[in-house]
Amino acid sequence: MKKFVSFVVIFLCGLVVNAFGIQAKTLSPEARISVLTASPGPSLYSAFGHNALRVADPILGIDKVYNYGTFDFDTPNFYLKFLQGKLNYKLSVSSIREFIFEYQSEGRQVIEQTLNLNPQEVQQIYAFLEINSLPENAYYLYDFFYDNCATRIRDVVDNFLSPIWPADPHPSAERSFRQLLKPYIENTPWARFGIHFILGLPSDQIATPWEYMYLPDEMKVAFAMAYLPDGRPLVSHTSELIPKTFSPSQPSWLSPKIIMWAIVIIGFMLQLLPKAARVFDKVFFSILGLAGLAISFMWFISEHTSTDINLNILWALPTHLYFVFKSNLSKPTGITKVYFIVAFLLSSSLLVGWIFVPQYLHLPFLPLVIFAAYRTFVYAFGDRVFTRIRKSRAQ
Repeated sequence: MKKFVSFVVIFLCGLVVNAFGIQAKTLSPEARISVLTASPGPSLYSAFGHNALRVADPILGIDKVYNYGTFDFDTPNFYLKFLQGKLNYKLSVSSIREFIFEYQSEGRQVIEQTLNLNPQEVQQIYAFLEINSLPENAYYLYDFFYDNCATRIRDVVDNFLSPIWPADPHPSAERSFRQLLKPYIENTPWARFGIHFILGLPSDQIATPWEYMYLPDEMKVAFAMAYLPDGRPLVSHTSELIPKTFSPSQPSWLSPKIIMWAIVIIGFMLQLLPKAARVFDKVFFSILGLAGLAISFMWFISEHTSTDINLNILWALPTHLYFVFKSNLSKPTGITKVYFIVAFLLSSSLLVGWIFVPQYLHLPFLPLVIFAAYRTFVYAFGDRVFTRIRKSRAQ
């Protein structure tokens, strides 16, 4: 569906290009179009790299960069719109000098792939980009997997040139959308923790080679291997425009795995102090409840498709917030006891089927699920178990 929508948009813009081609300058035969691929940067939003299109004509003195990855922090309710999946990105245009200065200052490598196009193909794409960058056309609804700075360029090239894309640049193993992210978050354990927590089951579906290209590096590989219908390689020349000088910092030893296990160990130690244990439980289950609210928001309210059907909600139940504060944890009865039975069954089932669940479950979640299963078991069945233990000792 996403591909169809992109095709319709580009097709309609193509009609405008054909009808009003005089709006764009006629480029000289020396004009070239190239794809720029930037390596990952220091911020989370730049951690997966970036793509842009460059149009250069030395005869006319044109050297522009068309960037589909621009967003405005001054947008009203910026963060809310981003979380809701309603944040508009835009196609912006800058000079190559501005582009180089920005990425050089961040120490990020930029690879340039010059496309193997004839003057007519260059003119068509340039005219399209000029019209697409007009204020009334430049904005689009961003989607991390399906509609971003890389896929927009892929769609432009695909619709104007119809290249023959490689079957699979990595035929040795199928990879999901989530697995494709792994190299980019390997050295950022807290970002990895958050990303794996918020991504849902759709992220674990196997991606096709076409879909690989949501990542700039994967698109660079696909472009290098693609051919045009007449047999020409899609890329005629590849060069390094900016060398890489940025080195990611080493992750802190305070990783999510250590912190989560430390929290759970403290929780188990406090079981020797019943009152302190109940206070700890209220804090613990409140945090899980808030996490569950975040999952619910991203699943049911946000338009991000990648956060739907998130099975982490089986251990991070938003309803914890209600039952933990509205119930007597010292001796739960009635509906509260039923609730903890259900919560125990959910968390314990997740533990038993951990490696069989179709969604990837991040290992640092494991201690939280173990402790949640233990404490819900205590609140659901503890009185019976402890009564039997006391009777057996009395005998």
